[in-house]
Amino acid sequence: MSDPSQRRPWNEGPDEDAQPDDWLGLDDDELLHRIETLSAEVDEDDRLLVVVTGDRHFFIRQEAAKRVKDRRRLYAFEDDRHVGQILVRHLSRREDLTYLERISMLSRHVEVRQAAQVQLARVWRRVERSQPRDTRPMPRASRAATSERAASPAAAPAMAATPAAAAGRVDTPLTSAPLEGDEVDASLLGWAAHFLVEQAWNHLGTNETRELLLQSHRNLAPACPTLVLFTVGEDARVILEFESGPRIPRVAVRDLAIWMAAFRRAARRTALEAGAVSVRACTALMADALRAAGFYAASDEAEAALGE
Repeated sequence: MSDPSQRRPWNEGPDEDAQPDDWLGLDDDELLHRIETLSAEVDEDDRLLVVVTGDRHFFIRQEAAKRVKDRRRLYAFEDDRHVGQILVRHLSRREDLTYLERISMLSRHVEVRQAAQVQLARVWRRVERSQPRDTRPMPRASRAATSERAASPAAAPAMAATPAAAAGRVDTPLTSAPLEGDEVDASLLGWAAHFLVEQAWNHLGTNETRELLLQSHRNLAPACPTLVLFTVGEDARVILEFESGPRIPRVAVRDLAIWMAAFRRAARRTALEAGAVSVRACTALMADALRAAGFYAASDEAEAALGE
């Protein structure tokens, strides 16, 4: 993770000195809800810039910066190192994980939970790529079996770095929406696969899990074109390629759901417990974002087609 001294301290709201109509007078959850539900036709750049240059958590300021309509207004702060960090989306500290996990689970607003879950998936991806395995933070949903999985190669999903990432740049979509047009957030699908495969791996082990993943992938690849973006590593991890950027075609939601349904069915035939936990329970920490992306609906359809 980055050195904590590289980013200034933050305060949780509301700001006691804020004016009655000032957004900084809202608590973090309500402020994020106000930002995430802004209509594309509404210009609130003045209010948003107050948030961007304020002292709320980095995630809140980042989300506000994404919603500024006139991007040229941000250039006035290009010499502000803290605003510069926001504009390159450098969200990567351990406290960011804790903050995002808390919002993902406790926010009163589904739009806020979705945005936090997408960002959480992206931070996990960045941490997975940049840190030694034994120092990477484990997603909360995976911590119950920490000791058993400490030596496991399936502890986190591998996601290949894009050329831009290799050059030190972070490519981040304009918003934190799970779906945007005909594209879905790739990190989100990578972690959905991780949670589902991990549950089966607990009962099958590495070799059997890898063989079932490879076999089902091979069988489905001709009918599910975006599965070419997903490969299976020697350690039974699903590896998601990001050569095309942080968003991938929306049809990948359907294709991944079909693959995971087939894999889980095969896993249950080997060990009944390997597929005993539902798709929704396995992926509970990312539930709102996955639901918005259509993953659960696609999973239900894929399981029904298999006669589940």
